[in-house]
Amino acid sequence: MCGLAGAMLGKKRRRRDELRVIGGIVTELLILNETRGTDAAGVAVVRKDGSHKLLKRPGPASALAEDKLFNRVLELDNKVTAVLAHTRRKTRGSERNSLNNHPLRTGRVVGTHNGHLANADHLARTLRLPRLAEVDSEVLFRLVDRAGDKGEFLRLLRRCRGRIAAAFVCLDDPTTAFLLKGDMPLHAAHVPKLRAAFYASEPWMLDEALSGFSWRELPLDPLTLSTFDSEALLDFTQEDVAFRTPEATLWPTT
Repeated sequence: MCGLAGAMLGKKRRRRDELRVIGGIVTELLILNETRGTDAAGVAVVRKDGSHKLLKRPGPASALAEDKLFNRVLELDNKVTAVLAHTRRKTRGSERNSLNNHPLRTGRVVGTHNGHLANADHLARTLRLPRLAEVDSEVLFRLVDRAGDKGEFLRLLRRCRGRIAAAFVCLDDPTTAFLLKGDMPLHAAHVPKLRAAFYASEPWMLDEALSGFSWRELPLDPLTLSTFDSEALLDFTQEDVAFRTPEATLWPTT
């Protein structure tokens, strides 16, 4: 079990105090997700030009938030489109190896994952996917990187066997963010005043972090991929997804 948190920023010219508020909300959501994992924590900030900042450390999110580098990474400006954060409870791969911690960078993709892929080794071998880390989550984002478009990724996803909730951004299209709610928890909310959407693994986290704001829940249906465009956050689209559950006894063959 791991924790997902983050923000997607809609089109708006924000004052510095508003940007600090958004960074503060993400920080609070990250620390609240510490209940889901304390082995490692990390954050990535994506900008309109496809550049990004990435910081991850072994240990709990509360310790990461005290790191001076964390404050530098969370110094947001009006070119930021998305922030992805993660808390990890390790299952495979030492947290001492930074490559195993999230957010993960796989080619053109930055992503975070909660769950596991039981057939990650099989997929990496049969599809000849490059691997730098030990964690199975890397394979999920290698599939995103391999896919030429969203449709191809959804077809590749059908070959996965496991549990999945994920958030990711392709750096060649940095104004678009994806929330994949498979069979693991993931919840999102929109704050009109900030023109930003926030997400977290559990709804009570959003309740607590957004308690001072007027907000409304965004309907993330199970087994869907939601696509958010920073130009129009509320006009997000959803497509059905399918993959094998861990109870499946046969490896995917197509």
